[in-house]
Amino acid sequence: MPNQQEAKTLRKQLIRGASGSLVLKIVNTALGLLVAVVLARVLGVENFGVYAFCMSIVQILTVPAMLGGGQLLVREVAAYQTKGEYHFLRGLLTRFRQASFLASLFLVLLAGFIGYIAYHGSQLLIPFLIALCTIPLLSAFRLQGAALRGLRYVLYQPLTQALRPALVIIIVGSIYYFVQPNLGPEVALSAQFVGCAFLVLFTFVLLRRLLPIEAKNAQPKYETSRWIKSALPFVFASGMQILNKETSVIFLGILQTPEEVGLFRVAQRGALLIPFGLQAVNMAIAPTISQMYTKGEKERLQRMISKSILAIMAFALPVALVLILGGKWILPFVFGQEYVPAYLPLVILCLGQLVNACMGSVGLILNMAGLERITAKGVAIAAIINIVLNAVLIPFFGTIGAAIATSLTLMIWNFLLFIWLYRETGIVSVAHSHRML
Repeated sequence: MPNQQEAKTLRKQLIRGASGSLVLKIVNTALGLLVAVVLARVLGVENFGVYAFCMSIVQILTVPAMLGGGQLLVREVAAYQTKGEYHFLRGLLTRFRQASFLASLFLVLLAGFIGYIAYHGSQLLIPFLIALCTIPLLSAFRLQGAALRGLRYVLYQPLTQALRPALVIIIVGSIYYFVQPNLGPEVALSAQFVGCAFLVLFTFVLLRRLLPIEAKNAQPKYETSRWIKSALPFVFASGMQILNKETSVIFLGILQTPEEVGLFRVAQRGALLIPFGLQAVNMAIAPTISQMYTKGEKERLQRMISKSILAIMAFALPVALVLILGGKWILPFVFGQEYVPAYLPLVILCLGQLVNACMGSVGLILNMAGLERITAKGVAIAAIINIVLNAVLIPFFGTIGAAIATSLTLMIWNFLLFIWLYRETGIVSVAHSHRML
């Protein structure tokens, strides 16, 4: 059993990490919402819908471009540092940097070729091609942030993530006020590209400075076959997860008009305020979950999880109530009168995100415990359900059908992972009466 001093030290680290992550997550979420507000007002519903559709494509393709490195790097970097195997740590970072660049280049060329054939002569072609150029930069930025998290610098990733929307606001705002007030989606997508380029350079320098001296001096060694085997479930799970998030936008873009995409994206952005507490806590506890599970400290891990869910619920419930009860007035005040039809989809999405937040870090716990294959299975089932529901509901109900499909999928995914987590580990991802850390 750990002594009292170790427990006290761990508690301080978790509180400091979670508090800092939460503050930065609030800033990041606020800036992300501000970007959506600015672009929704400046571009108008149709152009904002084109922008949202192109960024959905980017988000989906970035997952295979990262080769599962997001959560894998957090887990493996933390484990290598704990065991003092710095030669493997350095090799891991080098290998993923190389592989991700090649994968990104292949995806950009392939998607660009398909997009040229599909959108030749359409208003979507130029925005689509600009958006694709962001993929290698966004992949590198996220991988470097994951490495920083694995080194237990949990505040740096949300800090750099907050800089991205801030840069987009500055670039778009400057062009709008000083150059051209009538902006198209090309300007907003170019701002995303420039912002990502700056952050890739910034996080690269940051990682070089914060990397342990032992890792800097170590001769890199590689466990490529093991990394590939471990990464594949992460690629699949992350791909299915982002597909679940973006499927409705893609189906709306294909089956409906850009205006419908714009309305849904505004509702989706509002609902994403609900789980920001969950995301902040996940950033703080991911390396600790890996360490505790590796050491077999399941009782301490259970207590930490129970406590974290109480904090998540304390933020999720009030935000959900405000959006559900006040959304009819909030939407026209914040985004403009033309976005009022997004209210009912907003309510439906809020219900799904509330369930998501209150179920806790189920997927993260499975991944950090080395059970990523189970996560992949759950997400795959949810993705199939999501595709079917969107294909059936969107032609008849538009944005409302997309919202129903998204929320039902999110609920199913969480319930499946909750059950499987308990069966495999005995850990219950709910708040209950454990003595807290």
